[in-house]
Amino acid sequence: MKGTAPISERQFALALAARQHEEASGIQRVSRGRLHRLFCLEGGWIVFATSNLLEEQFAEVLVQGGILSPSDRVAILEEASRTKTKFGSVLEARSLVPRDRLREAMERHVESLLSSCLEWPEAVVAFDGGRPALEGEITVRLAPISLILKHARKYPASLDALRVRIGPPDLRPMKSVAMAPIAAMLEPDAAGRFVLGRTDGTATVGEIAAASGAGEEPTLRAIYGFLLAGILQPAAAPNAAARSEPALTREEVGARLALARDADHYTVLGLDRSASSSRIRDAYYALARRYHPDRFRSGPLSGLRVQVERYFTQVTEAYNTLFQPDRRAEYDELLGGSTQPEAARAGDTAYLARQNFLRGRQLAERKRLAEALTFLDNAVRLDESVAEYRLELGLLLARSARRREDAERQLIAAAEIDPSLSSAYLGLGHLYQRAGRSADAARMLREVLRWEPGNAEAAALLASLGSTPEDTGSRGLLRAIFKS
Repeated sequence: MKGTAPISERQFALALAARQHEEASGIQRVSRGRLHRLFCLEGGWIVFATSNLLEEQFAEVLVQGGILSPSDRVAILEEASRTKTKFGSVLEARSLVPRDRLREAMERHVESLLSSCLEWPEAVVAFDGGRPALEGEITVRLAPISLILKHARKYPASLDALRVRIGPPDLRPMKSVAMAPIAAMLEPDAAGRFVLGRTDGTATVGEIAAASGAGEEPTLRAIYGFLLAGILQPAAAPNAAARSEPALTREEVGARLALARDADHYTVLGLDRSASSSRIRDAYYALARRYHPDRFRSGPLSGLRVQVERYFTQVTEAYNTLFQPDRRAEYDELLGGSTQPEAARAGDTAYLARQNFLRGRQLAERKRLAEALTFLDNAVRLDESVAEYRLELGLLLARSARRREDAERQLIAAAEIDPSLSSAYLGLGHLYQRAGRSADAARMLREVLRWEPGNAEAAALLASLGSTPEDTGSRGLLRAIFKS
């Protein structure tokens, strides 16, 4: 077995792409916490995938997809156990589902598991070479690189998060010589063709995206996919050797985060309002080089990564707003209109609610929980319609066993206001798990994974719950819990 050190999602994708390039056969194992998945390869093609999570095993996937009935699944598993044969063999022998439909289901299953793994910030991986023993299994034939590129067209969903994943804005991508044979066999879309024609190491990511007629987001997604798959690689910065910077310290990062907290775009970038476009660009590049989240993946400052990611989103938003003249003018007008006296603004209920929320969250981060609770409760009382306020209050209340009912009420309200708020479902999942309500916890965790397939925390907690009643996928189940 080779390689058991934690690696990033990009390193995992590169390793998988290399397996295709090498036409390798074996089992690629990927683990995060208690969740373990494996991908079987033959000649560089992914042919099978499975997981230690019950809901991610193919028999369960067929039931959840309405392809196989629960009673047929039980009967097939019993026969497979009794006759010591594979589930797939018994399933095919019974002719309950056309083979083409089974292959399509397995293809979707492989794609879903791989896409989820590519959203993990880091994982432990290992590769066992050799031909996998898959006799009797439902197998397919999928190219890892095609799956990686397809993933990049959808994830991460946020454009700001995508920019973070790509790397610093002055990154200059170039085509990999080693992967040229694979690149030649691709059939990219318009954005992909443009990117492959412009990536010679001389143009930055921003310059390539700005020149593309396919649009910024499709172009950035093409760049990200090619970087993940190793088709592109970062060229060495021409001034990298000349640039010498002191090592980052926790104090420096903490001060930078504090400066940006609730600050306007100019303050986030460290500029005054008269800054030229070139100064805005230079400030952004300097901050991106110094504080890019990739620098916090490991080492003594890795515990700050989540906060730095949030900060870097602020930096990116500030740059995107101020660098474009029309958006900057609109922002300046808005900023100018917000200089009314504090006493007048204090009469605005929404403003007061926001200030209470920000203060409460700040106190919670400093572990001053009793004070934080007061401010967050005030925020919700002032404006009950904001999901974010109710989420933070619910998560804080959930820390106390005596306040579980209050916590549940706030988290449910947050999810009802914003049904895509996966953090609310995750909070409910933890709450129900601690209360011994395993079935309810499992439903909430499945809902997290429905909105956010790459959420490793939800997947690991769901795995720890073991076998729970099936989730039919009906929203009625959620409504039933919301009324509890």
